[in-house]
Amino acid sequence: MSDIVVPGFKSSELIADLNKAFESFSADERAKLVKQVNGVFQFVIKNKDGKEEVFTVDVKKEGKVTRGKGAVKADAILSLKDADFVDLATGKLNGQKAYMSGKLKIKGQIMLAMKLDNVFKAVNPTAKL
Repeated sequence: MSDIVVPGFKSSELIADLNKAFESFSADERAKLVKQVNGVFQFVIKNKDGKEEVFTVDVKKEGKVTRGKGAVKADAILSLKDADFVDLATGKLNGQKAYMSGKLKIKGQIMLAMKLDNVFKAVNPTAKL
């Protein structure tokens, strides 16, 4: 089992899937995604018990996912609830609506967060960030 998966955080399973997708990419596919997105995202996710976990998605240098704060400073920090992250990543929730309604909070480069759509679509073609 991946060290990214955290019990009580359904979102961590999706983030682990994202990492598996990155690992399965060829060097060219990974380079293309890194060039397209060029950013480091930090997710601060709170579960229904009020516990928080941090995950870092580096699509700037390496194309990898880590649990906790990454070695590279995040360009955009996204804070949201576990269930909302799952809905975003699976395409049930629109990212702009989530942001406008306060379900998704973004610090840093907001426009970069729009590129997250490309990242999630690499794993799940129906994602709607």
